[in-house]
Amino acid sequence: MATQEGRRSFLLGITLNELGFIMFFLLMIISAASLQNTKLKLVDEIQQKAKLQAEVDALQASEENFKRLQLLESRLLQAAGFIAKPSEQQLDELFTRLQEAQAGIELQQLNTQLKRELVALQDYKKLVDVLARNGLANGTPQAVETLLNKAELAMQEQKTLKGRLAYMQKKLQENGLDHPPCWADTQSGAVEYLYNITLYENKMRIVAAWPEHRKADLRLIPDAEKLAGATVTVAQLNRQVAPLFAWSKAHNCRHFVRIKDDSMTSKEAFKRQMLAIEAYFYKYLQR
Repeated sequence: MATQEGRRSFLLGITLNELGFIMFFLLMIISAASLQNTKLKLVDEIQQKAKLQAEVDALQASEENFKRLQLLESRLLQAAGFIAKPSEQQLDELFTRLQEAQAGIELQQLNTQLKRELVALQDYKKLVDVLARNGLANGTPQAVETLLNKAELAMQEQKTLKGRLAYMQKKLQENGLDHPPCWADTQSGAVEYLYNITLYENKMRIVAAWPEHRKADLRLIPDAEKLAGATVTVAQLNRQVAPLFAWSKAHNCRHFVRIKDDSMTSKEAFKRQMLAIEAYFYKYLQR
């Protein structure tokens, strides 16, 4: 009895407002659950639609590829001379012809390779003959390398002599110099310069002026490369240029240099340094 009375007193103690709030709260819980179920259904439908769209896109791509294959097949058949779709026997014959054509291409490539190897063999035989004439038929690699270096030097010397000859021919109708230039263009006979020299009051600055193709020849001339980039007095020039000048005398030629003077250089200093340079080089005075 006490329990029933307690329940009755509890229910009677709840006001209508409180009861309405409880009912509203229950409705919210039910609505939230319903919305969650709806959301899950929507998500599932979106995923299904995306999957269907992907399948549609794949199907369209397959159709495009199929059309391209059909077009390619049509062009291949036209190129092979088929008007209608060929039979299996005709396809076998076409495949055989393609194999024969491929074999012909490979044979041509092999023939080209054999020709190259034949040329290499002929060059090798020539080299063997040269080695035999120089007593190096059974020579060591070092001896062969020495012979090749000699051949390279001979080719460089031949190029230099051609340049001098062209220069001398150019000067036949002009006032010639005592010696030909050590370097001259093999075609035109134009002089090729070794240095550019700038004259200052008590010193001179020497920089490289040689053409790019003369770098190999430069290594044959003692101290020529070392002198480039130097700033020297007349006395220092006399000492440092001696090996280079000895080389030019031994080869009966003279190197050409370009000369210009600094605006602050006095006439006396200019003349003194010019005389020193003229003892070793032919000059071209830049104004």
